[in-house]
Amino acid sequence: MQSKRLGCRTIVAVASGLLAAGAAMADGERLFFEVSNDIGPGQPSAVVTLWAAFDPDDYAVAWVAADLEASEGTWSGIAIVPPMDGPGTTPGIVDGRRVEGVIAGQWNIPVGAGVFADPSNPIALWRGTLAVDDFTPRTIDLASMATRFDVYIARHSTAYRSRIDTLEQAAGSITVVPAPASGAVLVLGVLAARRRRG
Repeated sequence: MQSKRLGCRTIVAVASGLLAAGAAMADGERLFFEVSNDIGPGQPSAVVTLWAAFDPDDYAVAWVAADLEASEGTWSGIAIVPPMDGPGTTPGIVDGRRVEGVIAGQWNIPVGAGVFADPSNPIALWRGTLAVDDFTPRTIDLASMATRFDVYIARHSTAYRSRIDTLEQAAGSITVVPAPASGAVLVLGVLAARRRRG
């Protein structure tokens, strides 16, 4: 499957389709972004969620480590999404348009502790808000640079395996929508002036 650079509306539709289809759509290891909205003067930020999908022959996502990057903008409000917020996890460190050192994970300790990982496929890992203050029309590119992607291989086992070699990194974009054109206001003003004369 090829990576695609998608506009906000398209990527949200793709993500929603994946979520609805669940494991039936998950045929390999990949990360993808879900974006809440376009960015514009009325809404200068968007919430970005990072999701992970994995091969249905495996049981659950165990651990993911990654850096995330936007081509511009500033991140805030970063958090690991439960249940991937197990011990040793961190939402990373914000450095402007980059988030470095994200670690998300969950335990699967069936024997003794009776702890089972959430097998949701795909599963949300991380969330943050990206904001800009320039509303010139354009797209802002998003990318993941994962260095670890481990999966639990079976429900009743603590064993996990790295799938980083087959992982498809997340790539997406957010659309920046400018303020409404002042031409509409001008047209309304001309019509009002004509009515006054008539």
